[in-house]
Order: sequence, then C-alpha cells, then structure tokens
Amino acid sequence: MQSRSLTPHVHWAQRHGELYLRVELSDVQSPEITLTDNVLHFKAQGHGAKGDNVYEFQLAFLEPVKPQLVYKVTQRQLNITVQKKESNWWERLTKQERRPMFLAPDFDRWLDESDAEMELKAKEEEERINKIRIESRVPKDPFRQLKRGYLFMYNLVQFLGFSWIFVNMTVRLFILGKDSFYDTFHTIADMMYFCQTLAFIEILNSLVGIVRSPLIPSLLQVLGRNFVLFVVLGSVEEMQSKAVVFFIFYCWSIIELFRYPFYMLSCIDIEWKLLTWIRYTIWIPLYPLGTLAEAVSLIQAIPIFSETGKFSFTLPYPMSITIKFSFFLQIYLIMLFLGVFINLRHLYKQRRQHLGSKKRKMK
Repeated sequence: MQSRSLTPHVHWAQRHGELYLRVELSDVQSPEITLTDNVLHFKAQGHGAKGDNVYEFQLAFLEPVKPQLVYKVTQRQLNITVQKKESNWWERLTKQERRPMFLAPDFDRWLDESDAEMELKAKEEEERINKIRIESRVPKDPFRQLKRGYLFMYNLVQFLGFSWIFVNMTVRLFILGKDSFYDTFHTIADMMYFCQTLAFIEILNSLVGIVRSPLIPSLLQVLGRNFVLFVVLGSVEEMQSKAVVFFIFYCWSIIELFRYPFYMLSCIDIEWKLLTWIRYTIWIPLYPLGTLAEAVSLIQAIPIFSETGKFSFTLPYPMSITIKFSFFLQIYLIMLFLGVFINLRHLYKQRRQHLGSKKRKMK
C-alpha cells in the first residue's frame, strides 16, 4: 500500500433539488465523506486509475446545499447524493468557474434543464395519481355529510347559547356594576343549565367515534362543570347569591365563545387563522382563572353543606356512621387540580399541534 494520495475521477449530474456524484473507485474501504461550509471533503482507500491507493478530493459547491448527504458503496464505484437548499438549476457544479480536471459530466444520468423539468412534472403527476388511487381504496363513510351537518348544528347552538350568556352578563356588568355579581345565577342559570346539559353530547360523540377527540379530557370537563353547576351552585340557595358565580360563568362563556365557532367552521373545511390562534391561546389565562373560581366556590360551599347536612347520609347498622357531603367536596377539591393538570396537558398538546412551527417545503 502506498502512502501518497491521489485524485479519483468524479462524474456529476443534477436535478432541480439534488446533486449526484459518482466516484470511480472500486473496492472502497473506510470512506471519509463530510460536508462543511458548503465544501465536500472526500477521502477513501480504493482501487482507481492509479491502482490501490488513498484517493481524496474537495468540491466547493456553487450554491448552498444541505449539510446532510447520502452515499452508497458498490463493488465498482461510490455514489453520493447531496440535497440543494433551494430547488433550482445550477449553471455549473463548483464555485470556481474553471472545472477541475478530475470532474466530468455523468452522461448516464445527465439531463438538460428542460428535460429535468419534464421529469419533475412527470414525477409529481405520478405521485398525484398514486395518491388518488390510495384515497379511492379507502372506503368512504356514507354518513360523512350527515355527521358534519349534525356537528355544525350542535356547535352553532352552543355558540348561540354561550354568546347570549356572555352578552347578557357584559351588558349587566356595564349597567349595574358590581351589583350584577350577586344575581348572576338567577339571571343566567337557565341558559347555562341548557348549554351544560347539552354538552353531555360531546362525551357521546367522543365515545362512539363521531369526533376524534380523546374521551378523558371531554369527560373531565363536562362532568366537572356540571357538578359545580348543578350540585355546588344549583342545589344550595346560599351559594346562588355569591359573587364567585359571576366569575365562573364569565370564564366558561368566554372560552366557549371561540371554541364552538372554531369547530363549527372546521365542519365546513374553513380555517380562520386568527380564530385558530385565539382558540388555542385564550385558555392559557382563562382556564386557570376558571378553575380558581370553581375552587373558591367549593371552599365557600363546604361549610354550608356541613351545616345543612344536605346530601349527607348514614351508613346502616352496625356501623351507623354519618358521612357528610362536605367530606366529598374536600376530596373533589383536591381532585379538581389533578383534572386541571390532565386538561392543561391535553390543551398544550393541541396548541403545539395547531400553532407549532411547521417545516416549509422549498419549491
């Protein structure tokens, strides 16, 4: 084996997005191929025009390329594929105008620009046809349009209901000021009962697969809200005049004011980017605030349920132990924050999915 290094014969060709290099070396061993600062460095032991030797070369590309490269060693040659950073046609391969003596066109793969464009269009057309074929094999849901219509109407009804709640509470706040806090329940409760009862449909939709949203987050939100609304607030008159009711209802309504229109437009394949951003951002301040308001209502309700004994029960003989409902409220208060963690994690994943950075394809 000789210690001196030589330059192998290299053939090249290009397409709009790729460069192809064919190094004329057989029985290649220990190839060292790197791409730094837009310069390709090659060094390998192999059998070339000057026999079995160490061969090496460098190529400074004309325009920027991606740092990752792919190479394949065969018995007779070594093939290198380099991706261009921008899809366009180069007038030459190297930065220097004069072509290196060891470099020559690869006529086996050589195409001029017009032929390469025709090849690219043919490839895109083939991919489009294959995509259509794959989609045609997937069985279509005969009830797809019916499901869309049903979901659109459901989200529309919920949007109108929560819009009424929000507008009503806002107008009363401007007219009555802080006094509107204390009769919020008696003014808004009927509509809130309707909307939150209707929300049980969301659990059913997730359960039977009409929508692809996970069941657990929907279950926690719907059951949690209805527990606060019907049990904590609705069953005890003393709680209905508390100011905290205003903040609970207001946080709920603002969140739904953007969530339901987003889903409603999704049913007809319309995406409004501003609405998407608000829907996946507004929960960041409002969800913790709403949870905090629910926790305050539970803390206020515990002594009331403890004093009145409502929903408390006594175990049968021989235990004869009275279990107060306020004890369950204390347990629920702890579980509330566990449920919040699960829902916040779910909402954060949704936000990353819809608003995360997207890789743009270079054309």
